[in-house]
Amino acid sequence: MFFKQRCQLPVVIPIAIGSHLKLAIGLCLLIFIYLPTAICQQLSAGKVTYNLICKIPFAGGAFTTDNLQNIYLYHGNSIKKYTSQGQVLYTYSDKSYGAITSIDVNDPMKILVFYKDFPEIVLLDNTLSQNGNPFSPSDAGYPFATLACTSHGNGIWLYDAQNFQLIQLDVNLNSAQKTGNLAQAIDIQLNPDYLMEYNNYVYLNDSAQGILVFDSYGTYYKTIPITGLNTFEVRGDDLFYISKNKLHISHLKTIMEDAIKPPDTLATEVRVEKNLLYEKYQDTLRVYEIK
Repeated sequence: MFFKQRCQLPVVIPIAIGSHLKLAIGLCLLIFIYLPTAICQQLSAGKVTYNLICKIPFAGGAFTTDNLQNIYLYHGNSIKKYTSQGQVLYTYSDKSYGAITSIDVNDPMKILVFYKDFPEIVLLDNTLSQNGNPFSPSDAGYPFATLACTSHGNGIWLYDAQNFQLIQLDVNLNSAQKTGNLAQAIDIQLNPDYLMEYNNYVYLNDSAQGILVFDSYGTYYKTIPITGLNTFEVRGDDLFYISKNKLHISHLKTIMEDAIKPPDTLATEVRVEKNLLYEKYQDTLRVYEIK
């Protein structure tokens, strides 16, 4: 994953193959390891240039991206999947459950679509075709689930707004982990609006309180004191978000943070996938190559 390591040393892998092939593999490894690191350092230092790749019309709704650099625009009850070049790949639409609240593409082969109003969860494959039967958190005893995302091991995380708790459902949709009442345990007023899992950490965002971080067992770890957000992205050891017309890079393993000027200062949301920057701006989504 991009930005995974900042200063990783080259690894020598002894393989009984021809010297030319070993050299090619070594060069590929070096490119994979060092090129993303260099781009990350450029972003942090503000020494970047942006090359516009495409503009996609985007009036209303929300977007996300996967680790293959694909784009997902969703609005109302429909989703459109694009390449990073702006080409439409697949579409999905279902009026049965109202408006889509969120989608999770952490695993591009298993996309979670969450409808808050019912609530209902639909799983899609990489072609945006329905994969299995829809699932209601009410069937598992959680009719007040307001957030959902995928979890490791083909599970699902839910946020139960009635009991202020995170619940992890296993592959059979049985409760595997519960946090208990977080409002009481952490002694805060809790009204979260965004939930995601990445690298075995669970991030629960409350725009007034900050980003609550849990381990893969649902144990509370810490709160990142960044408030006023309703969306963000975690890649490697970095957290990306837009605030006050700047792209902020918060380094999760340190207390340091960098802020740089994005291509369009009126951008309302950004994401980074490898060497690409995605920027939501008024009525378009813009994709830039980071150089």
